[in-house]
Amino acid sequence: MPNKINKLKLKKFRGATDETIFEFDHGKRLVVIFGENGTGKTTVLDAIDFACNKNNEVSLKNKSVGSQKYKYLMSLSSQLIDLEVEIETTESKKCIAKFGSRGDVAVDSGLPRVEILRRDSILKIINGQPKERFEEIREMVSYARIKQVENALREAQKNISKTYDDAVKAYQQEESSLKSVWDEVGDKLKDFMAWAKERSVIDKNDLEEQKNYWDNLCRKSGGLQTIDENIKVSMKKVFELTGALTQKNNDFQEKIQSESGKEGLTHLLENAKKYIERQKSISVCPVCNNDIEKDSLINDIDTRLTQMQDLKQIQDEIALIVLEKESLDGQVNKDKKNLDILYQEIIALLKKNDTCQTKTIALTKEKVLDSSEILQSVNGWAMKAAQAQKDFHQISLIQRSYVNFLEKKDEAERCAKKTEKIKTLLQEIEQVRKKAVDSVLVGISSLVEKMYSRIHPNEGIGSVKFYLDPQKSESLEFEGTFQGDLVPPQAYYSESHLDTLGICVFLALSRYNCHDGVILLDDVLTSADQQHMGRFIDMLEEEAKSFQQVIITTHYRPWRDRYRLPIKQSHEVQLIELLPWTSESGVRHTRTKFYVDEIRESIKALKFDRQKVASKSGILLEHLLDELSLKYECKVPRKFDNRYTLGELFDAIDSKMRKIIVVSKNLGDTVALQNILDDIQNTTFVRNEVGCHYSETGALLADADVRDFGNKIVDFAELLLCEFCGSFPNKNKSGTYWECYCGKLKLYPLARPK
Repeated sequence: MPNKINKLKLKKFRGATDETIFEFDHGKRLVVIFGENGTGKTTVLDAIDFACNKNNEVSLKNKSVGSQKYKYLMSLSSQLIDLEVEIETTESKKCIAKFGSRGDVAVDSGLPRVEILRRDSILKIINGQPKERFEEIREMVSYARIKQVENALREAQKNISKTYDDAVKAYQQEESSLKSVWDEVGDKLKDFMAWAKERSVIDKNDLEEQKNYWDNLCRKSGGLQTIDENIKVSMKKVFELTGALTQKNNDFQEKIQSESGKEGLTHLLENAKKYIERQKSISVCPVCNNDIEKDSLINDIDTRLTQMQDLKQIQDEIALIVLEKESLDGQVNKDKKNLDILYQEIIALLKKNDTCQTKTIALTKEKVLDSSEILQSVNGWAMKAAQAQKDFHQISLIQRSYVNFLEKKDEAERCAKKTEKIKTLLQEIEQVRKKAVDSVLVGISSLVEKMYSRIHPNEGIGSVKFYLDPQKSESLEFEGTFQGDLVPPQAYYSESHLDTLGICVFLALSRYNCHDGVILLDDVLTSADQQHMGRFIDMLEEEAKSFQQVIITTHYRPWRDRYRLPIKQSHEVQLIELLPWTSESGVRHTRTKFYVDEIRESIKALKFDRQKVASKSGILLEHLLDELSLKYECKVPRKFDNRYTLGELFDAIDSKMRKIIVVSKNLGDTVALQNILDDIQNTTFVRNEVGCHYSETGALLADADVRDFGNKIVDFAELLLCEFCGSFPNKNKSGTYWECYCGKLKLYPLARPK
């Protein structure tokens, strides 16, 4: 589905002081927003420009209101944060545009492309200096896709140049690194790069295996050394604890002798105290069966325990020493087992690698525990492990540096070739772009001439051609004809001719740049007379088919009325009418009623306005009869202003003509107009007596008579309008009848019989 604007919601944006919603009929390509000056026409288009183009200046761009023009976009007495424009597209995409922290426009992607034409843009395109003209249309004629390719190539050239510089720097660093290693350990009889190349093919697996072997042997022997040292420390501690235990036992024996007979008594008294304290009540000793008093007995035990405290302390110290010695003995046994396991693993490693076998293999377990040759070899093995690791890393460094050197050098060479290719391609693209711009300008000239000639036929002006000045950079020139001579249009064309020329240029450019987008025209044509305005509107209706959606604002009332009357009703046009603006309600609008709909509503109104119905029905009837008389070239009295009465128009469509006029509807049903025209003609006095003049005859007519007259005119109008596309039969495709836009309504004959 084409991406059109389906709904527009404004909140605190310019003249929209309150929330305002516009709903556009996505089935219609052309939207005409009519409003008198000051009703908010520019506000509506500014809002679309603000959201779709992220334009924070909109129509204020060329106005002298300071540098921060975006501050004037919110309604009076509101803040920037209050401003909000919401657009819903026909693709069901809803985007809300607001101001960012720095006055930029924040909005999601997905909105349609929009081109907008304002009055000041026309002036720049037509009356500006050549460079200003090009600046005004730059985005539309610069062939965006080719320009994108060109910019992409420039960016690619920049990136490749950076990659080239980085690659050169990288391979030079690797070259320097290889040279440094060669200076340190390389074969000086060979070129350092040749030496590095030889080293780069060495199989690192053997070196890595040796490195891993020595690392493993060194790690295990180091662990063996650590466990051996731990055992020695533990044994020393056990020896010290044994001595301390002997001393404490001697102290205990001496204390026992001094406290003869009290050995074990401390423990007994403590248990007896705990037992007695746990009893809720006790009066007999559980040992001697003698009477006791609980609290007195506990106090007595406490006194005796205090007297025996020294003996208890020695017992506690002996117990702690015994516990610590047992723990150390257990740790020593565990370390000895681990020592034996590591010893066996080391022996297995030594046996596995024949190149590393030594007489250590024959050592016994006892010698290992006595700081044997394995422990003496730990430092030597560590040196060998370090050397093996150094050799491995050195080869790894050489190989890595050599590979990187080759890769980066190759990358630098490839980048140099790419740079040359891009440089050549960029020159070719630039030429293509310039030719493309010239082609666009030629196409624009052709389209402008086509549109311009529709507005100004046979006036001796036009044939406008646009071109770039070959001697200048981006300087847009144009010329046109005036009475057969090539001239600068600004010097000879009237204001209205220049205005319409500017609009045609914009539409032609938009055909190239935004044919799949939305076109906005902000009340751009004010200087044309009625005749030129009518042709301009016809041209615009035709050109609207080239775009997804065209939204126009205008204060030109005949433009609105053109679509209200049946003859120019179009299924392609939506009418929106702006109401007077107030600071309280802001921008307001209503649906413009078609003439037929307005009469129909007036007929059904509870408060019936008979004069309004009669008058408007008469105007509608005049419009329909005038169109029929023009189509069939009926004879009417010649008048200066070409305005005729109902009587004159009815007389023009004489009885002979009335007999042959037939309407075919719904692909089969036909209706002759003779009886209908005769019946309506007999009731036209209602219009004259009620709608135009006051008379007693008119006053005596009942409301039902006026309603009947109005209904007849409405029915007549609907008979001549297609119920599917809503248009009048104005097209001649068959050569035998007139037909509506969709072809389902036909009006016979095509011409008055000779």
